[in-house]
Amino acid sequence: MKPGKAAAIFTAAALGAGAWHLATNAAPPAFDDAWYLETSFRLFHALKRGLPEFVSAYAAAFRIKAPLLSVLPLPLYALFGPGERVAPWVNLAALGATCAAVFAAGRALWPAHPRRDSIAALAAAITAVIPLLYGLSRVFFVEPVLAALVAAGAWRVASAARAGRREGERLGLLLGLGLLAKVLFPVYLAGPVWLRRRELRPLVKRALLVAVPVAATWYAFNLPYVLGFAWSAGFGRIASDYGGAGGLASRVFSYALLLLSALSWPLSAAMLGVAAAAAVRRGRLDDGSRLALAWAAPLALFATGVNQEIRFAAPALPALALLAARAAMSFDSRRARAAAAAALLGTGSAVFIRQTFVVPASGALAWCGAPSADPGWDRGALVEAAAAGGGTTAAVALEHPKLNANNLSSLAAARGLELRFVSLGYAQTSLEAALIRLKDKDADRLILVSGVPDAELPPYLNRVNGDIARAVASGRLRARELGRVSLAPGVAAAVYGIGR
Repeated sequence: MKPGKAAAIFTAAALGAGAWHLATNAAPPAFDDAWYLETSFRLFHALKRGLPEFVSAYAAAFRIKAPLLSVLPLPLYALFGPGERVAPWVNLAALGATCAAVFAAGRALWPAHPRRDSIAALAAAITAVIPLLYGLSRVFFVEPVLAALVAAGAWRVASAARAGRREGERLGLLLGLGLLAKVLFPVYLAGPVWLRRRELRPLVKRALLVAVPVAATWYAFNLPYVLGFAWSAGFGRIASDYGGAGGLASRVFSYALLLLSALSWPLSAAMLGVAAAAAVRRGRLDDGSRLALAWAAPLALFATGVNQEIRFAAPALPALALLAARAAMSFDSRRARAAAAAALLGTGSAVFIRQTFVVPASGALAWCGAPSADPGWDRGALVEAAAAGGGTTAAVALEHPKLNANNLSSLAAARGLELRFVSLGYAQTSLEAALIRLKDKDADRLILVSGVPDAELPPYLNRVNGDIARAVASGRLRARELGRVSLAPGVAAAVYGIGR
C-alpha cells in the first residue's frame, strides 16, 4: 500500500473516533470556549436579520480576540440549528485539514528525498495522534483552525522556490485568514518566512494586496484592543493568572507540560529516541529539517512568557511530527525504518485510545478524556429565570467551569435571547469595583449561587462573591429576590432584581 493511502486510512480512523467523541459527549462549554460560542450564535442570529446587522456584529465581535472561529460554524447552524455541540465539528474538520497540510508540507520540505512520501505520510499520521491537537479538536477553541492555517502556510512557504504566478495571492489569503484566526499567526511562520525570504520577496506585494483587505474587515475597528490584550495575555496581568512559578522553574514547567501533556510522555520518549538514534548517523541538518525547526521555534519563545497556557503550543506541534518522521525515514535499513515508524505510531495510538475511550476527563491530558454523559448543571432553567420579566443583563457572582457568565451567555445566545450575562469583573478583588461594574453594565439581575464547595472554585476568579452576597443581605445593594433555581444536588441559585 502506498504511504499516502496508508496515512489517509490511519487519519480517517482517528477522525472517526473524534466524530464518535463529539457525537456522544454531553459536557457543557466552560469559559473561553463558551465565549467563542456566544459570539458565534449572535453572529448567526444577526445574519438571519440581514447582512447590515451581521456586518455590524462582526466588526464589533470580541474586540480583543480575532473572530474567524466564530464565523466558521454559521453554515452548520443553517443546517442543524445553533447549538453548543454543533460548533465543535468545525474543529474536527480543521484537524483533518491540518493532517492534509502536514502531508503536503512534508513533500515540499524534502522534495528530492527518495522517501519523501513516506516522511509526509508518517508525519500526517503522527499529527492525528498528538494529544493536544485531537483534544482541542473536540472543543470550540481557535487553535485547531489556527494549526490548519499555520500548516498550510508552512507548506506554501516551503514551496516558494517552485511557486507560480498566483502564489502571492495564496499566501496573502492565508495571512489574512490567519490574522482573523489569531493575532499571533505571523509568529508561528516567522522562522520559515525568514529562511525563505529570498524566494518570498517577489511575492510580498501581491500577498499584501490580498492579506490587508481580508484582515482589515475586523482589524480596522479593533487593532488597538487586540494588541493590548495580546500583550497582557502573554506577558502582563492576565498572563500572571495563568503563569508558573517564574524564572527557571517556570521554564522547566513549560517544557514539562509540552512533553508530558501536549505530546504525552510515551510519544515524547519515542520522538526523542528516534531523533537521537538518527542524529548519531545523520550529522548535519538538511534544509527541510532546518525549516521544520524554524516552524517549531515558537515553542521556545512561548516558554519565555509568563503565560503557561499550553494551547499556544498547538500550531507548532506538527513541525515536531515532521522532524520525527524525517528522523524515522533516515535509516538505511528498511527494518530500522519500520521499527522507528512503529514506535512513533504505536505509542501515539496507545495514548490516543486511552485518552479517547478510557480515561475520564478529570484524569486525562489537557483537553482530552473519554466523552462525558453529564450535561452539567441546569443552566437552561437559570437562563429562563433571569430572562423572566424582561431581564437584559444578569451579573453572575460565580466563576465555575460548570456555571459562569460565559456559558450562561452562550446558552442564551443559542436560544436567540438578547439577555446577556456578565461577571463581577475579571479576577475582581474589590467590592467597590464590583458594585461600580454592576452599574456600568446596567445590570438588572444578580445571581447568587450557594452550595458550591470552595475547593471547586478557581480562587483568583471568586474573591468578591461573598462580599456581594453580604452587601445584598445588609441592604447596601438593593435587591429583590425574583426566584430560586436548583442547579444540581445541593447547589442552588437565587435570582435578584437590581438596578432600574
